[in-house]
Amino acid sequence: MSKIKGLYFYGYENADIRFRNAGIEKKVAAQIKALNQSGLSCRQVKYPKRFSLSIWRKIIMRLPFQGPIGDCLSRHKPEFDGFDFYYIRRPVFLSLPHLLSIRKIRKHNPNAVILYELWTYPFKKELTSRLFDYPLWWKEVCYMPFLKRYINRYVTVSNHNKISGVTTIKMANGIDFDLISPINPLPGNDAIHIIAVAKISVWHGYDRFLQGMYRYYKSGGKQKIVLHIVGTGFGQQKLNEMIKKMNLNENVVMHGFKTGAELDAIYNKCHLGLISLATQDKDIYIHSTLKSREYLAKGLPTIATGITDVFVNTDYKYNLELPMNEKIVDMNRIIAFYDQIYTHATRQQVMTEIREFAERTIAIQTTMKPIIQYIKDTVNLYK
Repeated sequence: MSKIKGLYFYGYENADIRFRNAGIEKKVAAQIKALNQSGLSCRQVKYPKRFSLSIWRKIIMRLPFQGPIGDCLSRHKPEFDGFDFYYIRRPVFLSLPHLLSIRKIRKHNPNAVILYELWTYPFKKELTSRLFDYPLWWKEVCYMPFLKRYINRYVTVSNHNKISGVTTIKMANGIDFDLISPINPLPGNDAIHIIAVAKISVWHGYDRFLQGMYRYYKSGGKQKIVLHIVGTGFGQQKLNEMIKKMNLNENVVMHGFKTGAELDAIYNKCHLGLISLATQDKDIYIHSTLKSREYLAKGLPTIATGITDVFVNTDYKYNLELPMNEKIVDMNRIIAFYDQIYTHATRQQVMTEIREFAERTIAIQTTMKPIIQYIKDTVNLYK
């Protein structure tokens, strides 16, 4: 019997290094690798050009019937036809051209499996945080109800059984351990080093951590805490202003975008990883963030508000779950968490234990099993 063949729609050609080394890009590569290792045959379809988002492009995207720049399914192509399954990762927003391309795929391939990954859900608050973005949300409201005519399942990291009338396949975000080496702990000093890797936005809530540091030192706190923020984004300017205003220059290092050996060097200094402190502000209370996976693969204990999916119903002890209503992070709680972990174990011992937990729970071959099984079972019905 011939292999089950499929296409994975995501990304664009000639991307700059920041995009190629992003966590999302690594996740997609790992998913495709897992699909192929399972006996399926899958290749990635990318947008064929490089683009930049000028203000005029951003305005055009918000006009009626226009889609996001860089969408692989902005139009249907004949070479898309003839496959057994199609895996589509949701673009920034749903548009009419995107919907019509999926309709053509379904029309030309009536027995194919079409899976549609919602990488975050719900996403209303992300598309309505600024008045400028409301046209994107209106497009979602208009076109999403039609998707159920053409797709088999939504793939989601949320806990929803159905979304917009479509049954879901629940998936935890996984990681390819071949691509991430564990930390190589450097000789320590008396400071607590914490890393936060992100495309910085308001949803990360790092401002709450900075406010907590300011309050701690203003009240006479003596323990040195250093937060290493790695990445860029819309929230970067606000953090820079807060650091200057609160005189936290010795306690917060804004590294900018780093990858490869430079990023590993920062990881090697750090004792804890900061996931996110504000996902609840966009109505996400159980999260499956990519950065939590990278921290686990590195062997770092973690800090986050809300529930991290992989820790549910386990006795895992290396995550500090902060209250979701806490607007200013209590540094004394951070220090107590650090002391609880490292007073009785070395960084190497902690790293090894966390890495072993991660390999059991979030290896991409494990997290992709529900998707792979659904594709095989459904395609074989029509073989």
